Amino acid sequence: MRLKAAVIFLSLVIPLEGIQALTLKEVVSHLKEAQTRIQGLKAQLLQERRPPGGATPVVMDGVIWIRKPDRLRMDIFPPHESITVLRGDELLIYFPEEKVAQKVRLSKDPTLARWLKFLQAPVEEIERRGEVEEVIGGKIVIRIEPSDEFDQFKSIRLWIDQKLWLPVKIELEEKTGEHTVITYSGIEVNPTFPEGIFDLKLPQDVEVTELEG
Repeated sequence: MRLKAAVIFLSLVIPLEGIQALTLKEVVSHLKEAQTRIQGLKAQLLQERRPPGGATPVVMDGVIWIRKPDRLRMDIFPPHESITVLRGDELLIYFPEEKVAQKVRLSKDPTLARWLKFLQAPVEEIERRGEVEEVIGGKIVIRIEPSDEFDQFKSIRLWIDQKLWLPVKIELEEKTGEHTVITYSGIEVNPTFPEGIFDLKLPQDVEVTELEG
């Protein structure tokens, strides 16, 4: 569950302003252009996960850096502190309080690899299985009918703004009844990345577990 909670943040999103009614084909065209133009970002993030049965929601906030094609760092703040780093094929998630880390090779876990790809660049799945549902608060809402690759979900919805043409919010409803909403703010597009931001040197007393797909 800790791995899932960390990975679910991994999406390429930008908040924007202004909207007009467009077809799905037009939205996809803009998304593809933006995907080419934006090579990196930094953003503040907030995730609210509601377990089934009306249990108390789990709220996590943090900051994420993404540099295409295969670099990512995400720091989640206490009380759910974790640091996630993606370098090429290796995803490393470090939990400082527990002094443990989980390592995953994406080449050994194609399901996780597909999920990360969708969260960072969902345009392919939008084009295949998306539908323009409505406009809320100046955002185009796209509902995606989950494919067999994402059959754990009952529904996936994306809020897309117009200026930079990328999602600003993701809503995930699982078949188990769990409900997750991810939002982003304070976006810096194509920023200058701090030196070593995608390097993670673990303390010597950290226990590292390599997870199999």
